[in-house]
Amino acid sequence: MRIMRVMRLATTLVALLALACNELGKPSSVSAPADSAAGEIPFHLAGPNGTAIIVPAVLNGRDSVSLILDTGATLTCLDTSVANALHLPERIGVVGAGVGVGSTGRMRIVKLDSIRVGAASATGITACAIDLSNVRMMSPSVRGLLGLNFLRNFHVTLDFQRNVLTLQRPASTGRSATGRTIAR
Repeated sequence: MRIMRVMRLATTLVALLALACNELGKPSSVSAPADSAAGEIPFHLAGPNGTAIIVPAVLNGRDSVSLILDTGATLTCLDTSVANALHLPERIGVVGAGVGVGSTGRMRIVKLDSIRVGAASATGITACAIDLSNVRMMSPSVRGLLGLNFLRNFHVTLDFQRNVLTLQRPASTGRSATGRTIAR
């Protein structure tokens, strides 16, 4: 009986954390080109059998980094070394916990002034700062994960034939904002 109560409580907490992260992670504003060609970003594949999509990003308008496009990450996450080097302010009163393959841990929740991937950008975006040294084994240049709090604001197209990611404003595609092209 006690185990069942603990399991229900844990399930409730996970659901509440997911809802909180959904609202917490929203950027204050986003922009992207209406023209698909203008929104094209070259990517490369890394890791065993090309399992990671690596995209270039610019943080706070000045620092270029390589990020793994990660639709499983609720928040965009940066390695703690990057967050420290950028002196990113911690979100006071916000605590995060991360669960990944083979590990769990506490993370700092920080605020980025901006993140730009190609011509698509978001300002005032929440990110997590976490040790990603295991992720860098896939590609030493990787400094973070491009998560759903950035990606969900755009119509996302992955063209694996050309190794191109396209980020567009959802309204410019003629489709509803809920539709996503995830692979071609």
